[in-house]
Amino acid sequence: MKTLILMRHAKSAWNSDDVPDHDRTLAPRGREAAPRMAAWLRKRKLIPQLVLCSTARRVKETYALLRADLGAEPPVRETRHLYMALPREILAEIGKSPDDINTLMVIGHNPGIGSLAHWLAGQGDRQELARLAEKFPTAAVAVLDFDVEHWTEIDADSGTLRHFATPKGGD
Repeated sequence: MKTLILMRHAKSAWNSDDVPDHDRTLAPRGREAAPRMAAWLRKRKLIPQLVLCSTARRVKETYALLRADLGAEPPVRETRHLYMALPREILAEIGKSPDDINTLMVIGHNPGIGSLAHWLAGQGDRQELARLAEKFPTAAVAVLDFDVEHWTEIDADSGTLRHFATPKGGD
């Protein structure tokens, strides 16, 4: 059994036209949301064994705030391949994860991270699936379970959506 936690980075600021997209920072709202989502994960004992992060500054800041309140410091693998990645590209990065990791977290960007969650979620509560399909807001978290032994085995509709939570509404 594998558990995949997909998270969109927290709300970012539009610093100025001079700041490249990759270097944008978190907005105050994002700085509040990330710890809230860490507490949500901790309460449900959803502690990743490994975290994959985009190299974008707003993703790194999201993870730093998350880690501070998570109650654990799992290893992190930063990769530029997750920056604005398509669902299949994110899935390829997930597939590189060691099979002894049973709980993996990916922090990335929309539309890729939300599309991937929707694409993988073949089962789950109908209302949760509908919410997931409607919108994947900043700092949202989707938790999917897969009845597989290897990360390379996960594919379209192979997951069960266990939770979908947002900073505004929990789950």
